[in-house]
Amino acid sequence: MLKIDLHIHTEKSGHAYGTFYDIVQEAQDKQMTMIGITDHGPGFTGGADLAHFKMGRRAPKQINGLKILWGCEANVIDQQGSLDLPIKYQTHVDLLLAQFHWNCGYQDQGIKGNTKTMCLALQNPNLHILSHPTHPQYDYDFEQVWQTALDQDVLLELDISYFDMFKEQDLDIFQAMIKAVRQAGKKLIVNSDAHFIHEIGDDSIIDTFAERLELTPDLIINNYPAELETFLANKRQYAPSI
Repeated sequence: MLKIDLHIHTEKSGHAYGTFYDIVQEAQDKQMTMIGITDHGPGFTGGADLAHFKMGRRAPKQINGLKILWGCEANVIDQQGSLDLPIKYQTHVDLLLAQFHWNCGYQDQGIKGNTKTMCLALQNPNLHILSHPTHPQYDYDFEQVWQTALDQDVLLELDISYFDMFKEQDLDIFQAMIKAVRQAGKKLIVNSDAHFIHEIGDDSIIDTFAERLELTPDLIINNYPAELETFLANKRQYAPSI
């Protein structure tokens, strides 16, 4: 069971089924230490509106010892790599994830164009995590995008939800990402991408495949809370002239 899970959706995402306080209670029941509330950005059908993300400044950062990050899983919306969470709102959240998602304004540019777009998005200094990097909803060159993320100090995510869906079918893709992280001397983050509260922190499927994935504990930043908190603190938000 994960003690830290930084990709969790509430009912504000439109297709998830726990409230903020449901999630906090579940995390406390599981004796977790840190969670990230990362609802879909406003470009996603049914996603949270901008007011939800602005509330990040007022949201509790700790409840009964559980650390809470108020975040967003944003959507890439154009060929310049812009996100549907505007820059000034990016400074209201503690945690920013991003990825391609269908029907959020972006038009498929083919692998070459999508790769260029994602590499531009990864240069955003506010971005912490590239969500489900093994399964973007518009195809890109995995190696180039992963390497750009690693070069930009953006964490690659081993998304438990996507792994559970595609494990045997795409095991080689997950293995390749883990290898890239190891060769770069970096760490990845393991997150649930929970949409139901029972999914929060449950990494049992990853544990089952860890040997085949060659995923060792030293590669998982969740196992190093102090290092993770330093990483988050060092990527403080940048908002030009707002």
